[in-house]
Amino acid sequence: MRLSNKTLEVLKNFSNINQNILIEEGNVLRTISTMKNILGRATIEESFPKEFGIYDLNEFLGVLSLTKDSEIELDNESHLTINSGKIKIKYFFSDPSIIVAPPKVFNPPPTDISFTVNKDVLATVMKASAVMQLPDLVIDSNGMKVTDLKNVTSNEFTEELAYDGPDFNIHYKIDNLKMIPGDYDVQVSTTSLVSGWDNKIQDISYWIALEQTSGE
Repeated sequence: MRLSNKTLEVLKNFSNINQNILIEEGNVLRTISTMKNILGRATIEESFPKEFGIYDLNEFLGVLSLTKDSEIELDNESHLTINSGKIKIKYFFSDPSIIVAPPKVFNPPPTDISFTVNKDVLATVMKASAVMQLPDLVIDSNGMKVTDLKNVTSNEFTEELAYDGPDFNIHYKIDNLKMIPGDYDVQVSTTSLVSGWDNKIQDISYWIALEQTSGE
Protein backbone atom coordinates (compact mmCIF):
# COMPACT_ATOMS: atom_id res chain seq x y z
CA MET A 1 0.00 0.00 0.00
CA ARG A 2 1.03 3.62 -0.54
CA LEU A 3 0.24 6.45 1.88
CA SER A 4 -1.25 9.61 0.34
CA ASN A 5 0.01 13.07 1.20
CA LYS A 6 -3.21 13.72 3.14
CA THR A 7 -2.63 10.62 5.27
CA LEU A 8 0.96 11.67 5.91
CA GLU A 9 -0.33 15.11 6.94
CA VAL A 10 -2.70 13.47 9.45
CA LEU A 11 0.07 11.27 10.85
CA LYS A 12 2.37 14.29 11.20
CA ASN A 13 -0.37 16.19 12.99
CA PHE A 14 -1.08 13.24 15.29
CA SER A 15 2.63 12.99 16.14
CA ASN A 16 2.24 16.41 17.79
CA ILE A 17 -0.45 14.96 20.04
CA ASN A 18 1.28 11.68 20.91
CA GLN A 19 4.64 10.36 19.76
CA ASN A 20 3.27 6.82 19.42
CA ILE A 21 0.19 5.44 17.72
CA LEU A 22 -1.75 2.22 17.45
CA ILE A 23 -2.75 1.82 13.82
CA GLU A 24 -6.06 -0.02 13.78
CA GLU A 25 -7.42 -2.26 11.05
CA GLY A 26 -9.48 -0.20 8.62
CA ASN A 27 -9.44 3.39 7.35
CA VAL A 28 -9.65 5.34 10.61
CA LEU A 29 -6.65 6.78 12.47
CA ARG A 30 -7.04 7.72 16.14
CA THR A 31 -4.73 9.14 18.77
CA ILE A 32 -4.86 10.45 22.32
CA SER A 33 -2.39 12.57 24.28
CA THR A 34 -0.54 11.05 27.20
CA MET A 35 -2.45 13.41 29.52
CA LYS A 36 -5.73 12.10 28.01
CA ASN A 37 -6.89 15.68 27.31
CA ILE A 38 -6.72 15.61 23.49
CA LEU A 39 -8.27 12.97 21.25
CA GLY A 40 -7.97 12.97 17.47
CA ARG A 41 -9.81 10.94 14.84
CA ALA A 42 -9.46 10.97 11.04
CA THR A 43 -10.87 8.93 8.18
CA ILE A 44 -8.24 8.35 5.50
CA GLU A 45 -8.15 7.10 1.90
CA GLU A 46 -6.24 3.91 2.64
CA SER A 47 -7.43 0.90 4.59
CA PHE A 48 -4.93 -0.92 6.80
CA PRO A 49 -5.31 -4.73 6.71
CA LYS A 50 -4.16 -5.28 10.29
CA GLU A 51 -3.48 -3.59 13.63
CA PHE A 52 0.08 -2.62 14.54
CA GLY A 53 1.90 -0.21 16.84
CA ILE A 54 4.40 2.55 16.04
CA TYR A 55 6.34 3.69 19.10
CA ASP A 56 8.02 6.77 17.60
CA LEU A 57 5.76 8.26 14.95
CA ASN A 58 8.16 11.09 14.10
CA GLU A 59 10.92 8.58 13.50
CA PHE A 60 8.62 6.48 11.32
CA LEU A 61 7.68 9.52 9.23
CA GLY A 62 11.37 10.35 8.91
CA VAL A 63 12.05 6.83 7.68
CA LEU A 64 9.30 7.19 5.07
CA SER A 65 10.89 10.45 3.90
CA LEU A 66 14.07 8.54 2.98
CA THR A 67 12.27 7.15 -0.07
CA LYS A 68 9.93 8.38 -2.79
CA ASP A 69 6.75 6.65 -3.98
CA SER A 70 7.42 3.89 -1.48
CA GLU A 71 5.29 0.78 -1.14
CA ILE A 72 4.52 -0.48 2.37
CA GLU A 73 4.08 -4.21 2.88
CA LEU A 74 2.29 -5.48 5.99
CA ASP A 75 2.51 -9.23 5.50
CA ASN A 76 4.81 -9.91 8.47
CA GLU A 77 3.71 -10.23 12.09
CA SER A 78 6.70 -8.41 13.58
CA HIS A 79 7.54 -5.64 11.12
CA LEU A 80 6.55 -3.77 7.99
CA THR A 81 8.67 -3.45 4.88
CA ILE A 82 9.15 -0.26 2.86
CA ASN A 83 10.16 -0.80 -0.76
CA SER A 84 11.25 1.90 -3.19
CA GLY A 85 13.26 0.88 -6.23
CA LYS A 86 16.54 -0.55 -4.99
CA ILE A 87 15.83 0.53 -1.40
CA LYS A 88 14.30 -1.83 1.15
CA ILE A 89 13.66 -0.88 4.80
CA LYS A 90 12.55 -3.19 7.60
CA TYR A 91 10.73 -1.35 10.40
CA PHE A 92 9.62 -3.25 13.50
CA PHE A 93 6.26 -2.83 15.17
CA SER A 94 5.91 -1.76 18.80
CA ASP A 95 4.25 -3.86 21.47
CA PRO A 96 0.69 -2.41 21.67
CA SER A 97 0.78 -2.69 25.47
CA ILE A 98 3.32 0.16 25.77
CA ILE A 99 1.40 2.53 23.50
CA VAL A 100 -0.99 5.15 24.90
CA ALA A 101 -4.03 4.49 22.69
CA PRO A 102 -7.58 5.87 22.74
CA PRO A 103 -10.35 3.75 24.24
CA LYS A 104 -12.03 1.45 21.74
CA VAL A 105 -15.32 3.24 22.35
CA PHE A 106 -15.67 6.99 22.98
CA ASN A 107 -19.08 8.38 23.84
CA PRO A 108 -18.97 12.20 23.62
CA PRO A 109 -21.02 14.08 26.20
CA PRO A 110 -24.07 16.19 25.29
CA THR A 111 -23.05 19.69 24.20
CA ASP A 112 -24.77 23.00 24.93
CA ILE A 113 -22.72 25.60 23.01
CA SER A 114 -21.79 25.62 19.33
CA PHE A 115 -19.96 28.05 17.07
CA THR A 116 -17.71 28.14 14.00
CA VAL A 117 -14.07 29.21 13.83
CA ASN A 118 -12.63 29.90 10.37
CA LYS A 119 -9.05 29.06 9.51
CA ASP A 120 -7.91 32.69 9.11
CA VAL A 121 -9.14 33.68 12.56
CA LEU A 122 -7.63 30.56 14.11
CA ALA A 123 -4.29 31.14 12.35
CA THR A 124 -4.18 34.79 13.44
CA VAL A 125 -4.96 33.98 17.06
CA MET A 126 -2.36 31.20 17.17
CA LYS A 127 0.25 33.50 15.60
CA ALA A 128 -0.55 36.22 18.14
CA SER A 129 -0.07 33.71 20.96
CA ALA A 130 3.37 32.79 19.62
CA VAL A 131 4.49 36.36 18.95
CA MET A 132 3.24 37.72 22.29
CA GLN A 133 4.16 34.56 24.22
CA LEU A 134 0.66 34.20 25.69
CA PRO A 135 -0.27 30.68 26.89
CA ASP A 136 -4.05 30.87 27.24
CA LEU A 137 -6.98 31.13 24.82
CA VAL A 138 -10.27 32.52 26.10
CA ILE A 139 -13.33 32.12 23.88
CA ASP A 140 -16.54 33.84 24.90
CA SER A 141 -19.66 35.30 23.33
CA ASN A 142 -17.66 38.25 21.96
CA GLY A 143 -14.58 36.67 20.50
CA MET A 144 -11.29 34.82 20.90
CA LYS A 145 -8.61 36.25 23.15
CA VAL A 146 -5.07 35.11 23.88
CA THR A 147 -3.76 36.15 27.25
CA ASP A 148 -2.02 34.90 30.39
CA LEU A 149 -4.73 34.06 32.89
CA LYS A 150 -2.23 33.95 35.75
CA ASN A 151 -1.10 37.53 35.13
CA VAL A 152 -3.60 40.33 35.83
CA THR A 153 -1.45 42.77 33.82
CA SER A 154 -1.05 40.42 30.85
CA ASN A 155 -1.01 41.72 27.31
CA GLU A 156 -3.99 40.55 25.26
CA PHE A 157 -4.93 39.99 21.64
CA THR A 158 -8.64 39.70 20.74
CA GLU A 159 -10.48 38.92 17.51
CA GLU A 160 -14.24 39.02 17.17
CA LEU A 161 -16.14 35.78 16.69
CA ALA A 162 -19.34 35.45 14.67
CA TYR A 163 -21.74 34.01 17.25
CA ASP A 164 -25.41 34.28 18.11
CA GLY A 165 -26.41 32.32 21.21
CA PRO A 166 -26.25 32.18 25.00
CA ASP A 167 -23.29 33.76 26.79
CA PHE A 168 -20.36 31.50 27.59
CA ASN A 169 -16.73 31.70 28.64
CA ILE A 170 -14.29 28.84 28.00
CA HIS A 171 -10.53 28.53 28.44
CA TYR A 172 -7.86 26.48 26.68
CA LYS A 173 -4.13 26.08 26.98
CA ILE A 174 -2.72 27.05 23.59
CA ASP A 175 -0.45 23.99 23.72
CA ASN A 176 -3.55 21.77 23.59
CA LEU A 177 -4.78 23.25 20.30
CA LYS A 178 -2.98 20.96 17.87
CA MET A 179 -5.53 20.82 15.05
CA ILE A 180 -4.70 20.72 11.35
CA PRO A 181 -5.30 24.26 10.01
CA GLY A 182 -8.82 24.71 8.68
CA ASP A 183 -12.39 25.83 9.34
CA TYR A 184 -13.98 24.14 12.36
CA ASP A 185 -17.43 23.60 13.78
CA VAL A 186 -17.04 23.56 17.56
CA GLN A 187 -19.39 21.94 20.05
CA VAL A 188 -18.83 22.52 23.76
CA SER A 189 -20.02 20.72 26.86
CA THR A 190 -19.73 23.33 29.60
CA THR A 191 -20.69 20.73 32.22
CA SER A 192 -18.13 18.10 31.17
CA LEU A 193 -15.49 20.74 30.29
CA VAL A 194 -14.73 19.24 26.90
CA SER A 195 -15.15 20.42 23.31
CA GLY A 196 -15.36 18.79 19.90
CA TRP A 197 -13.69 20.41 16.89
CA ASP A 198 -14.89 19.09 13.50
CA ASN A 199 -12.98 20.11 10.39
CA LYS A 200 -15.45 21.37 7.78
CA ILE A 201 -13.41 20.09 4.79
CA GLN A 202 -11.46 17.03 5.91
CA ASP A 203 -12.97 14.11 7.79
CA ILE A 204 -10.97 14.84 10.92
CA SER A 205 -12.09 15.79 14.41
CA TYR A 206 -10.66 16.44 17.84
CA TRP A 207 -11.99 16.38 21.39
CA ILE A 208 -10.09 18.83 23.57
CA ALA A 209 -10.46 19.37 27.30
CA LEU A 210 -11.28 22.82 28.63
CA GLU A 211 -9.40 24.32 31.54
CA GLN A 212 -10.99 24.16 34.99
CA THR A 213 -11.15 27.98 35.03
CA SER A 214 -13.74 27.95 32.25
CA GLY A 215 -16.89 29.80 33.21
CA GLU A 216 -15.14 32.08 35.67
